[in-house]
Amino acid sequence: MAVFRQIHIDFWQDGFILDLTPEEKYFYLYLMTNSKTTQCGVYELPKRIIETETGYNRETIEKLLDRFKDYEKIIYDKDTNEIFIYNWVKYNKIVSPKVKKCVEKELRAIKSKKLINLFLNECSKYGYSIDTLSIPIPKVEINFKNHYGEEKEKKEK
Repeated sequence: MAVFRQIHIDFWQDGFILDLTPEEKYFYLYLMTNSKTTQCGVYELPKRIIETETGYNRETIEKLLDRFKDYEKIIYDKDTNEIFIYNWVKYNKIVSPKVKKCVEKELRAIKSKKLINLFLNECSKYGYSIDTLSIPIPKVEINFKNHYGEEKEKKEK
């Protein structure tokens, strides 16, 4: 859809951003504006592409991805090389019919079912309705804070 991404001007005064190192700020901006981003904020991003576009080595990329996962800003699915940017939907509205159609098309291309569910949960949180009838996924409740229910499973055993 768009060949650009907008960053709100209050990004730089955000409490979270103020506490980041320059390297982390650059990486977070990269995650939100790189050549692979999509309208829905869930997209395939192989580490090789990150290396090429940022100039960082693999070790630094792994460290930064882990750090932003710990900050609860992203989820990176290593099996599919796809990333989910938490709060993407908060700042990238899905209100126009054209944007909704684009998002629905993008969701059909996402391989990771857990990332699709995270996205749909975010849409629900912000009141966006997405047609999921044509997206072949089982509905699974995912809790971002408890590592996809792993803690709950351990307690049940």
